Amino acid sequence: MSKCSNCGTQLTCGCQKRVAADGRACCSNCIANYSAGLKSTTPPATKATVKSPSHVKAIYRGPGQQTK
Repeated sequence: MSKCSNCGTQLTCGCQKRVAADGRACCSNCIANYSAGLKSTTPPATKATVKSPSHVKAIYRGPGQQTK
């Protein structure tokens, strides 16, 4: 048996067990509050910009056109 990582309640069956976004086990009663707390403390993800070199060219060759 496992325990809820938020409130410490014994999880006696699988229907009570929920998995939070960070992978920890929580009970069905407090999973919403636990997940909301995770979202508020997580910094927003920054979008990385990827620039390819100017000499790179991509050509799509569909099915049957893979020969050189």
